[in-house]
Amino acid sequence: MKIKQIIGVLFLATLASTQMVFADDSSSFEQLKSLEGEWSGILNNTNGNSSDLKLKYTVRSNGSALLEESTETLNGEEPVEMLNIFNIQSGVLQTIHYCGLMNKPVGELVSFSNGVLSFKIDPKKSGLEIGKDAFVTSWKLSLLTEDKNKFLYEYTVINEDKTVDTASAVVTRVL
Repeated sequence: MKIKQIIGVLFLATLASTQMVFADDSSSFEQLKSLEGEWSGILNNTNGNSSDLKLKYTVRSNGSALLEESTETLNGEEPVEMLNIFNIQSGVLQTIHYCGLMNKPVGELVSFSNGVLSFKIDPKKSGLEIGKDAFVTSWKLSLLTEDKNKFLYEYTVINEDKTVDTASAVVTRVL
């Protein structure tokens, strides 16, 4: 095979794989947009805390973004409000989380299979450092195919001392 043919084959393979990633990210984004509405549940944390969780999803920016507004209330304390924005940029489904920990983790979709969307935060893109900052490191949304009115919401936080807490809730559609 000539060098030009090899380059052509490699180019087509790269183009095909890029389109495939975009199709998966587009499909997963459409799944996320199906969450539009209000949800609630009890968020259980591996640190022993449980809190009321309220989620509100709104499709914004001419359909190009999904805004997640979350409120966690622990034992009647002051609620912690946060925002998460999901959108596709350059063919990649990304998330930017405006956190109650006073930082802004940035991540992207790392897998989408059987209704489970897994996001991983990139500390460098986020300006965060493991061992120095506490921040959300991952998100998982497990859409239950048998019940469109429930899904599993889960995230992990790495603390300054490098311990990891996981919080999860089965949330139910309210509106």
